[in-house]
Amino acid sequence: MTCQKSDVKIPMNQALAPTPAPLLARRLGRRLGPHHFAYLRAAAEGLDQAALALRYLGLEHGHEQCGAHTELVDQVRGIARRNGERAWRLVGITIRVAPSGAQRPTLQAFVEARVLEGWSEEEQLELYEAAFPSDRRTSRRDRLRQRQVALLLRLEHTACEHPRPTDLVSDWFDGVTAGKLIGAGHNTLQDLARVIAAGGRWYRSMPGVGETKARRISAHLLTLIPAALPPQQPFFALQAFGDARSAPVPALPHQAPPPRTQSLLDADTDLQAVQAWIRSRCSSVATAKSYEREARRLMLWLHRERSARGFAHMTVEDCLAYQAFLQHIPQGWISRNRMAPGQLGWAPFKGPLTVASQQQAVKILGGLFAWLAASKYLSGNPWILVNTDTGSVDQVTQALDTKSIGEGALEQIHDFLDAQLPTPSLHRIRFIVTFMEAVGLRSSELVNACLGDFSLQPEGWTLRVVDKGLKTRTVYVARPAFEALQTYLEHRGLGGIEVAPPQAPLLASAEDPIAPVGYQALYTTVKLWLRKAISASELSSRERSDLAGATTHWLRHTFGTKAVARDVPYDVIQQQMGHASVNTTMSIYARAPLKRRAEELAKAFG
Repeated sequence: MTCQKSDVKIPMNQALAPTPAPLLARRLGRRLGPHHFAYLRAAAEGLDQAALALRYLGLEHGHEQCGAHTELVDQVRGIARRNGERAWRLVGITIRVAPSGAQRPTLQAFVEARVLEGWSEEEQLELYEAAFPSDRRTSRRDRLRQRQVALLLRLEHTACEHPRPTDLVSDWFDGVTAGKLIGAGHNTLQDLARVIAAGGRWYRSMPGVGETKARRISAHLLTLIPAALPPQQPFFALQAFGDARSAPVPALPHQAPPPRTQSLLDADTDLQAVQAWIRSRCSSVATAKSYEREARRLMLWLHRERSARGFAHMTVEDCLAYQAFLQHIPQGWISRNRMAPGQLGWAPFKGPLTVASQQQAVKILGGLFAWLAASKYLSGNPWILVNTDTGSVDQVTQALDTKSIGEGALEQIHDFLDAQLPTPSLHRIRFIVTFMEAVGLRSSELVNACLGDFSLQPEGWTLRVVDKGLKTRTVYVARPAFEALQTYLEHRGLGGIEVAPPQAPLLASAEDPIAPVGYQALYTTVKLWLRKAISASELSSRERSDLAGATTHWLRHTFGTKAVARDVPYDVIQQQMGHASVNTTMSIYARAPLKRRAEELAKAFG
């Protein structure tokens, strides 16, 4: 950036061309702070103005930096003229002094060393030249530099204001940024400091302000009022939590520590025990993530609310207290939007839990402690003494909460996919949607299946899958699903199921027809496509909102709800979907009994 950067080559008594005022909205506030004068002094030394503008003014773009520099110089020059400073033209001038053989101190340092504060400026300069003689040109430039520094110091003493938390943001931020801050409700520096200190994506309501710009605003605020923001430390510091979660708990004077039996696990900490439990009990990525999430939440709670207790010291009272905690999660435990673990604003929960989510959490933890007790890592399981049925929901309510996609929405999703340009990714998502809604597989079963798992039986085509309990079952492949499979294989260049390599995965990468895809890739791809299809649909705003979070698992539930609605027997649905018992199927898909109840009551009461 080159703006208002020049060398002095003319006598000071000769008029300099005035700096033209910028033909744009005022960028600087009316107030001048210490950072403004620090910027001018550094610029006078010939330092890079772009870096200085970013550091002292919070501006990055070149046109903004040049405009701000020009206006700041004009503003300070105007103050100097009003104060009767004859050398006002020195403001904003870069005076380069050629280096000499001997190191010359500054005039100010010379005056202080010789104790010449009471002497006139002319006498000080005369003594300085006598002590450190130099050529005429260098001497003149040096004198101008000293005068320039002295002038800026005097102006700073008379015109500088120190920012206060109650000052308006328009006083200290450029006009564009100040307008965005005020539009978002951050009127004062104190308001801005509070919202930044709260963490999270505080800048989301400000158009054109992303993470990078937000960091510059925060940095500039710290330049103005350094004590405004607290240390940027997350409330849940996971990096330090690993040691604390298994910290020993001192026994009370009247209480002996819980006995530690001979464990069957190779685990020294609760976290290691949880990881062993997950490896032993979880066969799918989704289940493992769910189990680990609930275990870590409990460990965080024990750490923060129970003085860093471990599992071995957990009592029935702790279990009851945690249940109450799940029913009414404090605001500080709820994460701000899209914060990653360890970041400022992150917390273990995304929001209040539904009754079903509370029950699921307690069920998972009960299973964890039962397994740890069976492995002799714990001497007992306090959860078996706790009533876990409180706040239960009836089957109909659970059915109404089941995430599935209705017939009308499915039709519009298919219409959207049919209208897209053909690509390997499109062929894959069309297959996934059709196959999942007609077969009802789990996501893990879909990504782990190979073409060799298909077989033709007298009843039709079947697929052998391994469910989440590592048990094998055979599912029936309905005609629409099989036709979608054949079409998908042809687009992959593998021909039909009869000639395709048996070792090839059922679901392949868009780049390589025989390379498998992982669970996370499947989840991300399906969610992206469904979101685009639903956003482009003609569904009502409420329907689009309800379907905004649709994932691969919704397609599995869609199969279940469609099967129940078409009067498929529950035991058939149970075997196809791999539920542990028919009661599980009935508890999830109980809408059909509700439908029959509504029909019978309508006959009686209209």
